[in-house]
Amino acid sequence: MAKKKFDVHDLYPADYCFDWVAFEADPESFVFTPDDIAYMNARALESYELKVPMTSYEKKALRKWVMSGHSPYENPGSKYLPVIDMMPYDFIDVYRLDKEVAKDIKGMNEDEYLTYVKDYFGWD
Repeated sequence: MAKKKFDVHDLYPADYCFDWVAFEADPESFVFTPDDIAYMNARALESYELKVPMTSYEKKALRKWVMSGHSPYENPGSKYLPVIDMMPYDFIDVYRLDKEVAKDIKGMNEDEYLTYVKDYFGWD
């Protein structure tokens, strides 16, 4: 049995329709529904994949991230560098950074790792 090809439109909520009447009536206190957010994230993924070149592994990880309720532009936080969540990185930036760091620190002890992180960010 052949695996079904990924289609970002499958991520759109079934029968989705944005409530423009409620939004226009009071945009300041309008609360987006989970379906609104899922739709916006799916649309963001669609445009993001067209703009950003990535490997099939990166696409798979990004799609999993979006399917779990996040935007492709959202920062997931790094596994290795705790300050990364304060910087304006999106999912793929952090994913790639973590892969690079994981490769670089393989076999390092804690002191070597701390020296690496300080050097990576240019800290004294």
